[in-house]
Amino acid sequence: MTSRRRFTILIAIAVSIVLIAAVFMASRPPIAPASDGNNPPPVTPNPKPSACPRSVGLCIERNVTRVIDGDTLDVEGALRIRLVLVNAPELNALGGPESKDYLTSLCLGSKALVDEDDLQIGDDPYGRVLAVVYCGGTNANALMISSGHATTYYTFCSVSEFGSAAWSGCSIRLRPRLQETATPRTPTYAFRRPLRT
Repeated sequence: MTSRRRFTILIAIAVSIVLIAAVFMASRPPIAPASDGNNPPPVTPNPKPSACPRSVGLCIERNVTRVIDGDTLDVEGALRIRLVLVNAPELNALGGPESKDYLTSLCLGSKALVDEDDLQIGDDPYGRVLAVVYCGGTNANALMISSGHATTYYTFCSVSEFGSAAWSGCSIRLRPRLQETATPRTPTYAFRRPLRT
């Protein structure tokens, strides 16, 4: 009886090993046939290039819902965008309404690609996203400057990712130096009373 019992246990162990091997083989991915040199490697599709190459900041496409003035607009998702390096007149200043109207004609209702300035992420004191905006594939920042509806915001040329871009005008400093346009200051000592002796 002991040999019969031993034989039954060995059969059970053998059947278990075969079952485990079968489950293991069924769960493994298929092995690719060995390359004989005639078969080229499988072709992987090229990924779509990024609309904002080397971008660290925000890179999104959204519809423009509102134009605030000549250098600020709103897009879907409650994002307010400040056109980086663009300095348009305020609405109550000469040229302000025309500047807003021009940006409205360029962008309002169109799909815009927003490319945030990687060097100024979160730097706007008003919580706006500082970015270049492409409305319908056209660089709105560049058109605002080249059309004369805005000027280059020179103060931020050195801290902007786009400061070296030709459209920005940062490399060609068109405005006169401050020293040449400022009126001479009267020294503070000229207002002092003469000392009495």
